[in-house]
Amino acid sequence: MKKMITMLLAPAMCLSLAACGSTSATSTSTPTEAAETKEVAAESTSAAETAPTYDTITLKLSHHNAVDQPIHKALTKWADMLKEKSNGAITIDIYPAASLYNSSDAENAVELGTLDMCLGDTSLLSNSMSAYTLTCLPFLFDSYDTAGEVLYGDVGQKLDKQAEDQLGIVPLGWTWNGFRNMCTKKPIRSVADCKNYKLRSPGTQIYLDTFETLGMNPTVVSWSEAYTAMQSGMVDGIESGLEAIYSQGFYTLGNNICLSRHMISIIGPVINANKWNSLSSDTQKLMKDCWAECQEDLNQTVIDGENNYEQKLKDAGCTITEFENRQELIDLFTPYWTKSAESGGYTDLLNDALDVVNKK
Repeated sequence: MKKMITMLLAPAMCLSLAACGSTSATSTSTPTEAAETKEVAAESTSAAETAPTYDTITLKLSHHNAVDQPIHKALTKWADMLKEKSNGAITIDIYPAASLYNSSDAENAVELGTLDMCLGDTSLLSNSMSAYTLTCLPFLFDSYDTAGEVLYGDVGQKLDKQAEDQLGIVPLGWTWNGFRNMCTKKPIRSVADCKNYKLRSPGTQIYLDTFETLGMNPTVVSWSEAYTAMQSGMVDGIESGLEAIYSQGFYTLGNNICLSRHMISIIGPVINANKWNSLSSDTQKLMKDCWAECQEDLNQTVIDGENNYEQKLKDAGCTITEFENRQELIDLFTPYWTKSAESGGYTDLLNDALDVVNKK
């Protein structure tokens, strides 16, 4: 009997041992290892869930600058970065040299929504939004550092918010297009030197106001005829950026360069607000982040370019001067700034900007 019981129990014991062996073989991970495995899986799932998603879009951007200009190169770099980082989802088709619209028509088209994007110019935008006049007030800024403190700070953010609310456009980041200076037949070092001086001027009112306030005799001449006007004596000087003064040979007609920095030119891409708000937050972030990198490089390119052309003008034998008494300019133009701000409804913004300027 005992022998029979033993024989019956033997298979059961074998089955039990086999089961135990199987469990031991498949449960080789420790509790810590199991927890780590779950954590990695969770992180993988989380990363997949938070990966950016970009709109598949093609945007048209118009600008009036030549293809060899720094701004066109910066915009092209931006478009290339966006296409690469979005894996081809975001495309910007760029139409340079006014091949699609001229500058003023392009801004109007973006406001209306018949064009996605264009190269904005704060001086042109001031025609439809007076507060942008702040960015090009004569002699308000004496350096890029000062202008940057205002433009990239609270004042600039408030201006751009107004642009979205009032004009239906979203600025994506403003950049320097250079300070304007004077090329004249006699040296200019003070306001007294400006009295009755015949200077070629654009027809825009703020330019005429600037030179009249200095006591000059501004003469409106188209840029295409400016060289001939100075050559003939119709005017005795012009104002522009240093690159134009050098590359177009004005310094051969008047070898005195006054680094007046009387006005700063500010440009940057703007997009229709409805188009912008239709884009995903990931697309918006990528567009702004990529442009910020291009913007920083472009600003430095402009500054380096001005220094380079100043040196070229010196090497060409030009006399380089500045207004020797900046406080005289501030006292002269403060009433103009105040009047402009009151009539344009941006007195608070001007006061905020002056707080920044006066601390520099």
